[in-house]
Amino acid sequence: MVDLNGTVIAQFLNFFILVAILAKFAYKPICGVMEERKNRIANDLETAEQARTDAEAMKAEYTAQIANARQEAQAIIEKAVKEAEATTKAQVLEVREQIANEKEKARQEIERERDRAMNSLRNEVISLSVAMAGKVVAKDMDSATNTKLIEEAIAKLDGKTIGL
Repeated sequence: MVDLNGTVIAQFLNFFILVAILAKFAYKPICGVMEERKNRIANDLETAEQARTDAEAMKAEYTAQIANARQEAQAIIEKAVKEAEATTKAQVLEVREQIANEKEKARQEIERERDRAMNSLRNEVISLSVAMAGKVVAKDMDSATNTKLIEEAIAKLDGKTIGL
């Protein structure tokens, strides 16, 4: 079966000595390095998870800030539109008021001119009436002369009123 001689025993002995030396000098440092690597990887994973959580929080914050900025911009635009509409309405009212004032002034001016024309016409009629009365008194009136004087006065009056 198995032949045990001195070389096999020496090889077993060398093997166990080598394992003991490796266990003392290599296995513990390798296990320490492996443990350190395991801890570092776990720490890196934890740091990565924290960074991901922070990034998600920052993303949510930026999204909220963007939404807030859009709302503020919309509010500013609406305010500007309302102010523009108010300014436009005020300007339209002012222009309408100016037009009404100008219209009133023109109406008053027309009325004054009409009054002047009427006064002038009255003065003319009075002077014509005085002249006719003077002629009537000066002449001996019969019905043909009276009719002729009335027709002449009407013709003069019609000629002057057409100019109004």
